[in-house]
Amino acid sequence: MYRRAVVAGALAVATAGCTDRIHDLAASTPRDIAVRSRYVDDDPLVPERSVRTQPPELLTHALSFRSAARARGALLADAERTLSFVESTPFVDDGGEAVLVIAQRLAPPGIDVRLGSVSRIGDRALRVAADEIGHRPGDEDDLAVHTLLVRLTDGRGPPERVVVSIEGDRAGVTI
Repeated sequence: MYRRAVVAGALAVATAGCTDRIHDLAASTPRDIAVRSRYVDDDPLVPERSVRTQPPELLTHALSFRSAARARGALLADAERTLSFVESTPFVDDGGEAVLVIAQRLAPPGIDVRLGSVSRIGDRALRVAADEIGHRPGDEDDLAVHTLLVRLTDGRGPPERVVVSIEGDRAGVTI
């Protein structure tokens, strides 16, 4: 019993403060869809592709990519964590089976965006649901960019459309 407590405590200390999290599975996903996601607590996109360029009332934004070259073209050169995720993605147009969806959310600092579920919403269309997790300080005027990278591999072939839903706000993207 004591050893378990020591191991659990050591793991909690070792992982404290980690903001670069990789999640292999969503809480709910059809068996023929493989998903991997990574939360990034900043804005890795070039300014013209960022959620910050959207109208102020749009707090959720999504982009999709079928090739590594296009994905790299949308990223800042110093976005190392995002670039490593892109480099490990076997994109459809590059001979692989995956597509990448980048979902961004403007929200107060102090939260994470976590993948909740992936579901089918029609022929060749998927819904990606994510949640805001963490403390909301209450200052709605000081919004930060929160980015969720989602790698999707569908056994039925690449999806044609993905709808991202974060806390009830939706953004659709054609792949």
